[in-house]
Amino acid sequence: MTGQIDLLPAVAAWLQQETAVEAAVLFGSSARMTSAAAPGSRSDLDLHVVTSDAARLEQIDWRSAVPGGGFCLQAVRPATGGVRKVTALFVSGEIDLVLVPVKRLRLGRLAVRCGLHRRRGGLRVALNEIATCMHSGYRFLKGEKEWGAFYARIVAEMPGVRLSDPEAVNLADIFLCDLCWVFQKLERGELSAAQHLTHRSLAEINFRLMRELRLRRGQPVQSFGLGRKVESTLSPEELTWVQVDARLRREDLGRAAWTAFKGMRALMRELIPAWQVPSGMDELLVRNSARAEQAG
Repeated sequence: MTGQIDLLPAVAAWLQQETAVEAAVLFGSSARMTSAAAPGSRSDLDLHVVTSDAARLEQIDWRSAVPGGGFCLQAVRPATGGVRKVTALFVSGEIDLVLVPVKRLRLGRLAVRCGLHRRRGGLRVALNEIATCMHSGYRFLKGEKEWGAFYARIVAEMPGVRLSDPEAVNLADIFLCDLCWVFQKLERGELSAAQHLTHRSLAEINFRLMRELRLRRGQPVQSFGLGRKVESTLSPEELTWVQVDARLRREDLGRAAWTAFKGMRALMRELIPAWQVPSGMDELLVRNSARAEQAG
């Protein structure tokens, strides 16, 4: 039977030997740990991997790469910044590899040397994604000599993923449109569709607004993952702005959607004090909410 191991030394050894890996940067909570994992604990490793062959790394034989870890499965999915992420699950923990083609990163480094990263556009967005992951701490497992200075400059000069006032207002407008859609679905008895959009859009927008609010306040945020550790970082009132609590019942879903709306409104007033719900929108939402609860 395969026992649990500390994944970090095993993964670090594999990275050193893997020719498709030009550089590997450990970030997040695992990068801040200095001691070995406690016996029986799970390792969760987040890695930014600069690679010359992303396709090869999507097909790694993890049982051979990390022997004794108890490999279970892997999944490959799109990641922010237009790259892909490999998640490998082990009995001993989880490894997330964000795969960045080395040619793309070299172009980014050249653009930074020319000062182009200060302009708005796709490059700035991609570099801010990197900075967001690295701001809470990172360390190189491979390739620091070539890439260390570049990462240090990105962390020092890029603010990370942020929302401007117009972007926040646009999110609020999307929220209001989707909220009306949720109430329409509730009125028609399409409860699963309403539940799906409540979580996928309404809660997602509120989490993004909350993250921006904490950044503007100078409060700590997680390097990635919008909902992580909110129970320990937000006040009881702030938690009501982002949490969704509802069973698959019309009344519960209508109440949850309305609570999410009140949370969005509170967040927007904190972010942009002059912001108001568009004229007539309050009345429309109240009417839709009441109709949704009374339907059926």
